[in-house]
Amino acid sequence: MRQNIQERQYKLQERRLTHRRLTSRLEQTSQKLLAMKKERDRLHIQLTKEQQDIAKLGKFSFAKKISEWTGTWDEKMRKEIEEAAEAELAFNEAEKTVQDLTGEEQELRNQLESPDFTYILEDWEDFLKDKETWIRMNDTMANRTLQKIADDRVRVYSMIREIDEAFEAGVKAERALAGAMKKLDSAEGMSVWDTFLGGGLLVSALKYSEINSSDDLVHQAQRALRHYETELMDVQDVATESFQVNKNDIFTFTDVFFDNIFSDWMVHTRITDAKKKLHAIMQDVRRIQDQLARKRAASEEEIRRLDQQQDDIILS
Repeated sequence: MRQNIQERQYKLQERRLTHRRLTSRLEQTSQKLLAMKKERDRLHIQLTKEQQDIAKLGKFSFAKKISEWTGTWDEKMRKEIEEAAEAELAFNEAEKTVQDLTGEEQELRNQLESPDFTYILEDWEDFLKDKETWIRMNDTMANRTLQKIADDRVRVYSMIREIDEAFEAGVKAERALAGAMKKLDSAEGMSVWDTFLGGGLLVSALKYSEINSSDDLVHQAQRALRHYETELMDVQDVATESFQVNKNDIFTFTDVFFDNIFSDWMVHTRITDAKKKLHAIMQDVRRIQDQLARKRAASEEEIRRLDQQQDDIILS
């Protein structure tokens, strides 16, 4: 009977922990999605304004012709095109994030609608009543100790599961950051050639091609870090420890990085600064991965201790 109670409790607690974790994630994701939609709409308005400014400059007028003769019109057009390109990059990044969060939110809703969670509250209440009856009938010191061991084992196994999920998310974050840094290395090389060695039109074109292609890789790194952050929060819930990535504003990274990126004199500095930020974040991720590995080893040792304690009681 005691074994049945323990197994039943373990399974129910697993379901309750999973349900609680999914519910918390859904709330957080919904809040992030709402905020990002507002930001995307703001960037869309800004992009539309920049496009309208270009259209106005493109219309024929005698004033415009006079500006062309003095050379100021070309400078104005170049500036407006740069601003529009920057606004487009920022808007595209926000749109991608909205799509990511929308998919994450729907996936969480689908998981919470699983039959496993339909009667979770009722099942838990029924279990508590049954367990109370069992304890009253078997209230010996050994039984209480064994029940405590079983409760502790559930807690530790839950923590190990959360640690494993967080560690795997960290591996993916490292991989995504490495990909973004590699692409920025290539862009930096082109930038040095173009900025200091007079690379010419071809090198300049290649440089901006590398910068543009780094956009998706940086976004992938953002997405991976966001998932990593979520998994770390789950570990903190059970481990009561702080595991926090100093993201160095990674979630607003593209707003800063692509701001004025098309002005030649800024490109090399922006790429160098971006690499430094990503490197700092990579170091944070690796530091936390080491913490998680140590926490898992300690949890496995605790399981072995609980197993030995249970064997001592049963065999005594």
